[in-house]
Amino acid sequence: MEAPPQKSFARTYIGTLFHLWVFLGSFLLFQVELILAKRLLPSYGSSAAIWTTCLVFYQAVLVLGYFYSSRVTLAVQQGSYRWAHLIFVLLAVVVFPFRLHHFDLPPVAAILLTLTISMGWPFLALSTTSVVAQGWFTRTEHPSRADPFFLYGTSNAGALLALLSFPFLVEPALDLEVQLLVWYVGYGCFVLLAWLCILQVRTGAPTDRTAETSLNTEPRLQAPRSSRVTWMLLSASANALLLAVTNVLTLDASIPLLWILPLSLYLLTLVICFSKRPPTEAGLNRLAVGSLAIAVIAAIFALARAQTSIPSLVLHSTVLWVGCLLMHGNLVWSRPSDPRLLGSFYLHVSLGGLAGTLLLALIVPLTLGSLALPYLDHGLAGLLLLAGLAARDVMRQAQGVPRPRLAPYVSGGAALFIIAILTLSGWMLARGRIEGSRTFYGHYTVKDTGTLRLFQHGSTVHGVENLHPDERGEPLSYYHRGSPVGRVLATERIGRGQVAVVGLGIGSLAAYGRRGESWDFYELDPEVERLARQHFSLLNTSQAQIRVITGDARLRIEEAEDARYDIIVLDAFSSDFVPTHLLTREALDLYLRKLKPEGILLFHVSSRLFNLIPVLTRLSTELGVQGLVSQNETLTADELATGRSPSLWFAMSPDSTVTSILEQELPFQAMESSPDLLGRRAWTDNYVNLLHALAQ
Repeated sequence: MEAPPQKSFARTYIGTLFHLWVFLGSFLLFQVELILAKRLLPSYGSSAAIWTTCLVFYQAVLVLGYFYSSRVTLAVQQGSYRWAHLIFVLLAVVVFPFRLHHFDLPPVAAILLTLTISMGWPFLALSTTSVVAQGWFTRTEHPSRADPFFLYGTSNAGALLALLSFPFLVEPALDLEVQLLVWYVGYGCFVLLAWLCILQVRTGAPTDRTAETSLNTEPRLQAPRSSRVTWMLLSASANALLLAVTNVLTLDASIPLLWILPLSLYLLTLVICFSKRPPTEAGLNRLAVGSLAIAVIAAIFALARAQTSIPSLVLHSTVLWVGCLLMHGNLVWSRPSDPRLLGSFYLHVSLGGLAGTLLLALIVPLTLGSLALPYLDHGLAGLLLLAGLAARDVMRQAQGVPRPRLAPYVSGGAALFIIAILTLSGWMLARGRIEGSRTFYGHYTVKDTGTLRLFQHGSTVHGVENLHPDERGEPLSYYHRGSPVGRVLATERIGRGQVAVVGLGIGSLAAYGRRGESWDFYELDPEVERLARQHFSLLNTSQAQIRVITGDARLRIEEAEDARYDIIVLDAFSSDFVPTHLLTREALDLYLRKLKPEGILLFHVSSRLFNLIPVLTRLSTELGVQGLVSQNETLTADELATGRSPSLWFAMSPDSTVTSILEQELPFQAMESSPDLLGRRAWTDNYVNLLHALAQ
């Protein structure tokens, strides 16, 4: 017998309303996380650890949100605690608009405190939505009220759309201030939807009198310990694997575009596993095996050292995809059948997520930072994954569920994989490595290959020195004597007495310093100076007076008097990318103020990932100064073998005589903005479009 049209419409209305509320809450949660993380980048040198610290904050607030939800779950299921929650959500607007406070603390502590004060309340209010909505949903007239877990899939779908839309739609189209304004309007819609959902909750529906009495009189129900441990370990392993892959992918560029890829894959597995019709164990295993075949192909190309980062990207992404599919699939299969355990289930899932995130975001860097090996992160995540599978088997045994026949083989295979990863890490550790260091700002490695000593940040070599006594102190890598920057610094036609270099590396450019000159190196991380002075000789043997000024370059160079420098060199790579806040109109205005009228700006723009020439060409046109780019540099095999590398440089100068020298006597050619380029917006502190800068 079909339901009356009026009742059918009401059920559709209720389902749509709750889907929209949960979806919007999760969308806003992840959008604001990306917006504020991006706003934090300039203050902390665009470090990859900014995003992982934001994930720690997110997981910690999620735990508080689920704890809050678990405390009120019983009241929610009895139809009470509705309007009090609405007031809690509404009062979060007292912190609007968000203001980022800065504290003189270690970076991780400063970021966590900044996020807590700036947006802790609304973030907490949004984080409670999924669980509270599921509790309210059980008290509606909807036919699916007995199993509201599918709303968790809706929540993750909202988060996924927030992540994917940010770098491709939101960031290219809107300034940061406009992004926040739209977000505030979205939060208002979220409060309105919460009110409409409350109107659908009925105190007496849908349980009968017996069930109602049971809810009021039975002692508080608690899940078995084996179930709680399983939920925590499964969640911890998935989050640890997410952090391990994120750390690897963002080594070369800490930007939202690379932040969202691993997190999107993570959320997609949650959407699949927590859907209304979750996959069966057999179906999920087939999907995992098919994905692993892709990983094997990618691994073959990566080991063959293909001239692209795509195989490595695919390999790490597939490992994350398979691991999270297995962990989240097991979470769904081990979820409680009693709706009274909803709060407990999500609380333990969030606690496990926080533990896995803290392990790789804080504990490993603080205790094992000297290893500086991302492969170690993978090994630790693998150990957690193995522990999660073991806990699942213990839980099944306690419930009297037979263990799958393939379980020992899966666990054994995972154990062998973990041993292989840790063995590989140990082998890489002993392979020519002199010292490694892992700080908030990056992974640094000093190692020897033959007669050459290399300094690496992430996967990018930032300095090379020949250890032969006759060659020590000679600039190599991108800074060798025949490089564009080497020829500019060697010429007598461009006078100089005061030089600023943003980015230290091993101090290769200090080799060009002459007696009577003063060189200021602006370096974000004091650890870089320590490694440069301890393991390399270029800073210590320079003839110029060398001063290393630590801190963010834009803040510290602001302290210098105007028109101080003859040459300013921008070489502040964050692994393979220049932090975007150093390439905005406001930043270039600052550099030109500190530059003498006949001075020159030099930008190092060599990058495997991004083409920054159009960005700087557009900015030079905007500022009314001539921009020039160095000609392609060709090196022989012998030159490459001696530690020299080709490089690309962009120059600007307000003086026409200097630009003529660069164009006529040095390997530079003038650049003009095309009509298409003029149609693009110049980068500013509030607007950066990285899609336009991706290397073709």
